[in-house]
Amino acid sequence: MTTPHKYLPTRTPLSRSELKVLLVDDDSFQLDLISEMLRGLGITHITQANSGEQALKVLSSKQQSFDLLVLDLHMPAMDGFVFMEEIARTLYRGALIIVSGQSDVVMHAASLVAKLRQFTLLGSLPKPFSKADLSTVLSKLA
Repeated sequence: MTTPHKYLPTRTPLSRSELKVLLVDDDSFQLDLISEMLRGLGITHITQANSGEQALKVLSSKQQSFDLLVLDLHMPAMDGFVFMEEIARTLYRGALIIVSGQSDVVMHAASLVAKLRQFTLLGSLPKPFSKADLSTVLSKLA
């Protein structure tokens, strides 16, 4: 029997207000905008990271697990592809939403990588997206 890893969600959230979200984006405006959208959808437990490196530190230093990662693809130093590779090594298998201003081809490739790494991919949202778009993707958590 394997021991649960601290990055794995330990329970199924009963409501959006219980979700613990890690939002990873290098753009502070996007961090604030997406956080506000999430709050408007009833999600209050939001942790922001402005780089892949910072997100890895949050994942390794916090004693909580995250139910959902919202990940930008285009970031300096560690892009979303490298970040997914890193968190796959930590055994994170929680839900994932990919957000990016990259082309459809890049978004499709990222979706394939997420599925290959066995993440629960809720969807990919091209920037800019609306609160309604985000709500539709989040509805897949139910």
